[in-house]
Amino acid sequence: METPSGSEPPRKAARLPVLHVPSWDAFQSLRLPSEDAVAWDRTLPEDVQAWLDGLPETQLPSGRFRLAPSDVGDCIAQLFEAERVAPHSALNWLCKDAQHLANWVADLHDAPVLRLRLEAVFDNACRKFHVDNVLSRLICTYRGPGTQLSLDMSGAPGIETVATGVPVLLKGRLWPQTNEIALKHRSPPIEGTGLSRLVLVLEPLDEDDGFGTSYDQRFDAN
Repeated sequence: METPSGSEPPRKAARLPVLHVPSWDAFQSLRLPSEDAVAWDRTLPEDVQAWLDGLPETQLPSGRFRLAPSDVGDCIAQLFEAERVAPHSALNWLCKDAQHLANWVADLHDAPVLRLRLEAVFDNACRKFHVDNVLSRLICTYRGPGTQLSLDMSGAPGIETVATGVPVLLKGRLWPQTNEIALKHRSPPIEGTGLSRLVLVLEPLDEDDGFGTSYDQRFDAN
């Protein structure tokens, strides 16, 4: 097909540097992905997704903590308890799932401490495409639309949205490699749509890393 005079052919979206794996074993065994991100393509159990989607927005918990990797499941359980969410098998599953992901992040980086954010999101949050100034960041959106990925700061010509329930590990600027991280990400714009999100974020920390301590609480399960 000929291009009309004076116009340029539309650009095709470039392949994103994301490694998609089909199973927990493949995700867990990965150590140094050659891509800028790795995603475990999965679907949450139907009963878990239905429970999460059915929670009133007023009971969606938020918190930010520095903690031992082994304490992540207990921390999330306490956040839900603080919002007076009744015990439920789906909540147990969620806590165990987050704990598995935390163990993997800690093992991947030999990290003695993690930063955990569990965040209820109702607006556009972090709306600009960017690369985080961290070693890595694992994001799993348990409710609502997932993180958006792009190679372009504006999102053109193509945006990929990570599916709900899919954990994605994104390399940050501090990842030890010579080439620049090309993949950008942002929170999906949901303001005015009536949608809400529940997002888990995990980052590896050194024991003496003081960054963000004014925002983080320390969590000790004991």
